[in-house]
Amino acid sequence: MNSRWLRRALWIAGIGCLGLNLLDDPPLATGAYLQDVGQGGATVALITPRAEQLACEVRDATGQLVARAAEPSGRRRHRLRIDGLQPAQKYSYAVVDAATGANVDAGTLRTAPADDKAPVRFAFLGDSGGQPWWVWMQRTPLLHLPARWGWLPVGGKVSTVGRAVAEYAPDFVLHLGDVVYPRGQQVHYATGFFRPFAAALRQAPFYAVLGNHDTMDADGQQLLANFDLPGAATTGDGRCFSFAWGPVRILGLDCNVDRLGGVYRADHPATEYLAQELGRCSEPWIVVASHFPLRSQSRQRNRGDLLLHLQPTLRENDVSLYLSGHDHCYQRFHGTPADGGPPLVVSGGGGKSLYDVRPDPRFVVESSYHWCSAEVVGAELVLRAHRLDGSLVDTFHVALPEGEALEGLRRRHPARAARIDALRRG
Repeated sequence: MNSRWLRRALWIAGIGCLGLNLLDDPPLATGAYLQDVGQGGATVALITPRAEQLACEVRDATGQLVARAAEPSGRRRHRLRIDGLQPAQKYSYAVVDAATGANVDAGTLRTAPADDKAPVRFAFLGDSGGQPWWVWMQRTPLLHLPARWGWLPVGGKVSTVGRAVAEYAPDFVLHLGDVVYPRGQQVHYATGFFRPFAAALRQAPFYAVLGNHDTMDADGQQLLANFDLPGAATTGDGRCFSFAWGPVRILGLDCNVDRLGGVYRADHPATEYLAQELGRCSEPWIVVASHFPLRSQSRQRNRGDLLLHLQPTLRENDVSLYLSGHDHCYQRFHGTPADGGPPLVVSGGGGKSLYDVRPDPRFVVESSYHWCSAEVVGAELVLRAHRLDGSLVDTFHVALPEGEALEGLRRRHPARAARIDALRRG
């Protein structure tokens, strides 16, 4: 009898060990993904589970090889920079083993246009990086190998968002922060970001602003390691970034305040960066993105510090849109005659659990999973918020300054006003 119970106890203990976190996390590995695409070049990135020596071959629409980049040695993090491309052209690329030529991954890219009259379409969303249940067991003997080999599904709302963005085929994608929950760690990037958005990442560059969850581990260094964001002179890295796509200028801001006493102040690095960039950029359309809303009809409430120190800069420089996440819902606030600011859009329904909202007839608010698209044609921008079933939460139009507003802009930023004039003339 004692030996029988002993055998049962050993079986129970052995089975129980299958559910203990005894092993290492699987190494981060990705498919090919685009970064830092401009008029004449692009970066094709890849993270492999072990060191490899790779090359990237780019072909034009006729199939002719137009560029090739190869690494001098093996590594896990691959950044294959391709230059010498032409503006507003579509190319195909293949990542191959540098020694054997064996195919590793492939995709397409479209370079940025040089003409302000070129149409632009981009997508944006925030707060997408929720994790499947099995992630918390991927260090157990039971699930370690299936997780390492990518056999377990990621599923969830974020995968639906990822498929919809890929089908939309935008020129680029803005992620409005909290890319990966719960603490922005590398171990969660595969399931929270790279796998759900794999198809979109192969065909369009993603640019991400730092959310509060992205900075909880290593102060955001893990996000910065995975994205090639244009470096900012004020911070020396991609915490704040700026890039242009035809007539559209995107300014991404890191407005986190944990290191600065918990309040956004006038001396925040993002304030200095924004003022510098707005003073020298001349694109007709200027879109500012950060993780944190200025106004909210949800649990985060209005941010008095941002309204005090950030909104005046947006207003005085005729910013076209301010985009943010953080609240897990959709909200739109039009600039009012009192504050004169740009439309404020909160898009935080990218996949994490939703927040309740307080309805108000003055604003558009809805607690739903969604992603947003923006299309710029000439002097008009159309923004749409898409539910996961394809229906629309919201559609609204933004126009470039004209009349008295344009004349005021001409006094402050004559180069931008001149480009708006040329765009209106067609």
